[in-house]
Amino acid sequence: MPTATRTVVVTAITGIIILALGIRTGVASIAPLATRIDLDVALEGFPLGALGTIPPIAYAVAAGFSPWFARKVGLEKAAIVVGLIGVATHVWRGIAPGYVSLFVATAVLMLAVGVGNVILPGLVKLYAPNHIAGVTAAYGTAMAISSSVPTVLGVWMADQFGWRVSLAAWAFVSLIGVLPWLLLLPHAKARGVAQVELEMAMPVIRKKVSLTRSPTALAIMVIFGVSGISAYSWFAMLPLILIDTAGYSEPRAALALGIFTIAGLPMSLIIPPLAARRGWSSVLVGFAVFSGLVGMLGLMFLPAMATTAWVIFLAMGPLTFPLSLTLIGMRTANHVTALLLSGFVNKWGYVMAAAGPLAVGFAVEVTGGWGLSLGILMAVSLLEIPAIWILAKERIVDDEIEDVELSAHMSK
Repeated sequence: MPTATRTVVVTAITGIIILALGIRTGVASIAPLATRIDLDVALEGFPLGALGTIPPIAYAVAAGFSPWFARKVGLEKAAIVVGLIGVATHVWRGIAPGYVSLFVATAVLMLAVGVGNVILPGLVKLYAPNHIAGVTAAYGTAMAISSSVPTVLGVWMADQFGWRVSLAAWAFVSLIGVLPWLLLLPHAKARGVAQVELEMAMPVIRKKVSLTRSPTALAIMVIFGVSGISAYSWFAMLPLILIDTAGYSEPRAALALGIFTIAGLPMSLIIPPLAARRGWSSVLVGFAVFSGLVGMLGLMFLPAMATTAWVIFLAMGPLTFPLSLTLIGMRTANHVTALLLSGFVNKWGYVMAAAGPLAVGFAVEVTGGWGLSLGILMAVSLLEIPAIWILAKERIVDDEIEDVELSAHMSK
């Protein structure tokens, strides 16, 4: 591989952070403006709910082809494509004449976001292999910011210029995010031959061994999926649970959801550096399981007592999201395996994240109460327990895959 100069590394890290900052703005920009958009484009009720189901489904679909796409065109060109699609679809959503157009534009945008989700860990492993924790913390925080800023800035822009300008304006962030990768194209071209040589030497690529044969890959995928189920479920259900069981008013329940969100934000900064320390990843998974269970048991049996404490415990459960992003880089030998592992984790993790809230919601419909739903979420959190022991072994995915190949070869 050609040596990356300091300028190249700084440019790449800048590109990673701006890419992360841009890819999530589209997720959070519609909901705060729904009542305004509904005046021009019918959005109330099922149409808005249908838009809300797009992200996890699109992320899972995109994760299925993203590793192939990124290896075909290169990580840098993939980042450029993600940014350019972001520019086009943000503008498209701003000028959408009707609901179908808005829906299709959102679906295309979320597919691009899904590709971005997959390639980010590969870019970190490629350009900052010795600083995975720090760069992951930076881009994880950027993703958190991009998920929350539209709820405030987007409303302000809608007040000043209208909802169409508010939706389209996020194209500017995507456009800025393209520039660092354009600057890095010459470096990417020089890396081309070495890239081919690396892939030819890799057991994962050469033999197409399934990542399901790697316990570490499975563990990372499960903790990623459980974090998604928890986060999506609590964002949808927590206010309703507190209104029904703790006697909260709607404004107070909304405040509790805000506390849940704010309490979880520092995790994107705190968890990656801890995950980089030997032995800490399994401890963090154990803490996530413990915290989530305490919060759910509190809501189940003592909902009106120390409610804020239960909400904060719940917010600690999804800390396995930044943990899993860090481990994708830490538990792989190179950026190609990191890209493949990222695709695997995102694909099945978001399938879990999409299915979980549906199961929880169905349980509420059937029983008319929250007991079964909380029981399902507690059972889901227990799925992370095997990861405590698996991750404690500090194995590298590449080594586990090679062991599988060696064992298969010797059995012949």
